[in-house]
Amino acid sequence: MRGQPVDRVPFIARMDLWYSFHHNQDSLPHPYENASLWDIQRDLDIGIFGFGAWDISFYRLVHRTVEITREIACGLTTTHYPTPYGTLTYREKMSEELKGAAGTGARVEFPFKGPGDYDALSFLIEDMQVVENYDAYGEFADAIGTDGLALPFSGHLPAHQLMINYMGYETFYYELHDRPSKVEALVDALTEQQRQILRLAADCPAPAIEVGANYDEQMTPAPVFERFFTPFYREAREVLSANDKVMVVHGDGEMQLLLRKLMECGVQVVEALTPKPMTSIDLAETRRLWDGRVAMWGGLASTLLTDAYTDEEFNLYMEELWQAVAPGDRFILGFGDNAPTDARFDRIRRAARWWHERGAYPLTSPHGVAASPPFPPIP
Repeated sequence: MRGQPVDRVPFIARMDLWYSFHHNQDSLPHPYENASLWDIQRDLDIGIFGFGAWDISFYRLVHRTVEITREIACGLTTTHYPTPYGTLTYREKMSEELKGAAGTGARVEFPFKGPGDYDALSFLIEDMQVVENYDAYGEFADAIGTDGLALPFSGHLPAHQLMINYMGYETFYYELHDRPSKVEALVDALTEQQRQILRLAADCPAPAIEVGANYDEQMTPAPVFERFFTPFYREAREVLSANDKVMVVHGDGEMQLLLRKLMECGVQVVEALTPKPMTSIDLAETRRLWDGRVAMWGGLASTLLTDAYTDEEFNLYMEELWQAVAPGDRFILGFGDNAPTDARFDRIRRAARWWHERGAYPLTSPHGVAASPPFPPIP
């Protein structure tokens, strides 16, 4: 992440979706029928990924007065947020395949329905208190130890929270056009909340903080990114760097047109980077674009772990991947974004074996020489 010398390129990949699904279906491969995910990763001798979006974080959001109620029936989770200005209702639906596997379902109803909900949503946001959670997070990180990395998530950026959690993209953009001052007031309230979280992040027991996630050039195009995301990222980079923390972004979407923006606003690591054939992102071109200013974490498109590709195609992909990222500076091998539920375990094992055999730094191209010179260390 920092551009310092390493003996081996790290391999830290998300497998929680695959593991949760097969654990729930009693279909974990032999001899891991009763193993935890961390047990499996330790046995494969690859890095454990303490993915902060699902796991324990260094802070909690606690409501001062709002008493949330939640109902689950027929795969539909309904959450009610009662406020003095009316009750906001949020619904998620989980597909049959992902029940017991995914952390969240599809959002089928958002709390904000229209102009009459501004006061209620503003109250809900202001009612949240940011509370430090260092001790619990420290225990979680200690449980991983040096076998991987616990990467806490500070949250989606303010405008993105409105898009993803409260309004939905379509409503957000209509409201931004029709009532920009009201939308900006909500963004301001969420920005203050995120600043409080950043202050806790600066002192938390973690070397790197994941700030924001899930961008897509169609849903958050470059002009919108520049307006709503770039200023906060620059602020976050300043706060975190002053406390020797690395700023990471979860970048698993179609982001070809956002790659330069991420670099220019101070992002140091893009995690879950998902290349061709799942997106239009070309790894070699991205390495040239970033020119050592951003570390790449990912690179192995998760569809390569499935029967959609043969073993021969997988081997060719890995050869091309190694050639694209050699000699391996500021590169962490990972899946883009997660081992899917239909990933073949023998393919996961094949990826681990490839890394064991070929992961020593510097990586070499198929011709046996480093494909490009190393990047200079980050100041």
